Amino acid sequence: DKLTMTGIMFEEVFGSRLAEIKDQVIYSGDSPNDEPMFAYFPNSIGVANIRQFEGKMAHYPAWITKREGGHGFAEMVDILLTGGK
Repeated sequence: DKLTMTGIMFEEVFGSRLAEIKDQVIYSGDSPNDEPMFAYFPNSIGVANIRQFEGKMAHYPAWITKREGGHGFAEMVDILLTGGK
């Protein structure tokens, strides 16, 4: 699954244990297969099309963009770069 492989990647590529740095990671997703990541990462972001799965998942992202798809991802990046201004 994504969460297990993400942990392996962080150890092999960055030499970091995911459990120790999860508060420093931002995870972005848009579908039910991202649910374990939304549950694990406190800084999880869903692009707006995740709303179509409301009521069908146990764990949702901490924040959801206003726009869908790539536009939602760009919205997230813009807010990160400008501080929401």
